[in-house]
Amino acid sequence: MIRTNLNAHETISKADPRIELRGRLDELNARIILIQAHSLNHHLIDDLEEVREVITRLLKCEVKGENFGELVLWGLHEDEIHTRSHNPKKYYDMDHIMPHRDMKRDAAEINLLRTLVREAELSACRAFGDYDPGRIIHILNRLSSALYILTYKYLPKGYDKTICFNK
Repeated sequence: MIRTNLNAHETISKADPRIELRGRLDELNARIILIQAHSLNHHLIDDLEEVREVITRLLKCEVKGENFGELVLWGLHEDEIHTRSHNPKKYYDMDHIMPHRDMKRDAAEINLLRTLVREAELSACRAFGDYDPGRIIHILNRLSSALYILTYKYLPKGYDKTICFNK
């Protein structure tokens, strides 16, 4: 069995779910950097840098076994991120987004990042089960919601591919 370092004191199998989670976080970081490198939109670059810093912090917390603490992105705390993602009509005057090519590149790339965060969240669930050390699963869940609401900021004017779940 091929082994790798989990931390300074412990080795585990390369097939361990925590190594998969670390790979998913690395992929997220790499995708964000790639989007930033190709973007001419300085607002998007800055918004994604905040997300990248969260991913880096999550990875550090997982490796060191530390608690993440409170998530704040773009001045929004966790509870506000959650509320906005569940009530977009109230905050963005649009129903829930249905992804479509009409959303254009910036919003589509944010949507892709959101799906990668969901994959990382599932990897964290496999790694930790019902136990959420350092609030990693919870933070990934909120990060998915944060990217969802960030998508609204970058939708082109007149985007109309939405669905209402409250009817």
